[in-house]
Formats: sequence, C-alpha cells, structure tokens
Amino acid sequence: MYWLAMLTMLIDHVGLVFFPTDPAWRIAGRLAFPIYAYALYMGYARTRNMRGYMLRLLGIALISQVPYMLAFDVYRPNVVWTLLISLLTLAAASRLKNWAAITGLYVLTALVMELSLMDYGAYGLLLVLIYRYTRSYMMVAAHFALNVVYDMVHHANLQHFSLLSTILIACFASGESGFYSRAPRWLWRSFYPVHLAVIAAIRLWL
Repeated sequence: MYWLAMLTMLIDHVGLVFFPTDPAWRIAGRLAFPIYAYALYMGYARTRNMRGYMLRLLGIALISQVPYMLAFDVYRPNVVWTLLISLLTLAAASRLKNWAAITGLYVLTALVMELSLMDYGAYGLLLVLIYRYTRSYMMVAAHFALNVVYDMVHHANLQHFSLLSTILIACFASGESGFYSRAPRWLWRSFYPVHLAVIAAIRLWL
C-alpha cells in the first residue's frame, strides 16, 4: 500500500501538470492521500518518539514547499503541512480529558486549515480522524459521507474515487497484514520533495 500511495501520487501530479484535461490521471491520484492519512495515523499510534516524528514531517514540509509552488504554480501550504497539523492535533487531543474540549480543538483546527488554504484543508484532518475513531464498514461509511460533503462544498466529484483506498484499508490493514510492507524509509521520506522537484524542473524547462 505504501508503494501504491507513491505511485498514484506521482500519476496524479504528472497528470495535473502535464495532462490537465485528462481526468484519468486525477482519478488514479485520488487513491494516494487516504493512504498517506492512514499511514500518518498509524505512525501516531505506533511511534515511540512523537517529537522526532513531528520534526521529520516539519523537515519534509519545509523542503517540499518551494518545489511544490514551482511545480503547481500555487502559493499555499503543501499537503505535508496538512499531515503535520493533523498529527499535532491528534497529540494535543490525547492530552485532553473533556470531549467538549477535544471537539472544540478539532473544529478550530479544521477552520484554520481551511482559512490558510492548506492542501485538502479540513478534509485532510477529518479523514485522519475517521481513521483514528472508526473501523471496518463504519470507516468506509464515514469516508463516503465526508466525500459527499466535500463534493457539495468544492464541486470535486472525482474525490469519490478516494473511497477505494479506505475500502482496501478496511479489508487488508488489520493486524500485521501485507499493508505494512513498507518502502525503504529513505524513499518514503524523500519521494514527495524529490518528485516535486523533478516535475518543477521539467515544467520550467518546457
């Protein structure tokens, strides 16, 4: 699944930059973010060094920002910031005892992510929370409902294809299944900024 996340993200970004009128590239790319969101939650649940995990994400977010802007000609935070803020929110919520305070934290963070035009915005945080609090068919149902709302707000009907990743996660990510067959750490951590830099270089050259 980690390989699938990288491959579909690459397909998505190549299509977005070089084949923007062909929806097939973007459809394949919808599979990527849910896997990254689930991997983030699993990292949160399993890491023994939360500070180190946060610092790694911060480093990737910083390194990726300029290639991200050059590749897509945009001026907003890249998706790693979305993952980092989601991780910080999970960690902060774990220290709260009152469900009202936890809910308030989630709502406030979602609003900040939307207002800052963070990639995926509140959708990204809510998907991470779905993986945090639901399992099996409830996970699939919650993601479906999230996609319906996201489509209504952003007119992004292609996002419905992302549900396939959650179905795969619900079916195969239990226990120590093959879902955890990881790519090499150096590749998993460097793939996002490196592939963005290559796409940006090709785009500028063309």
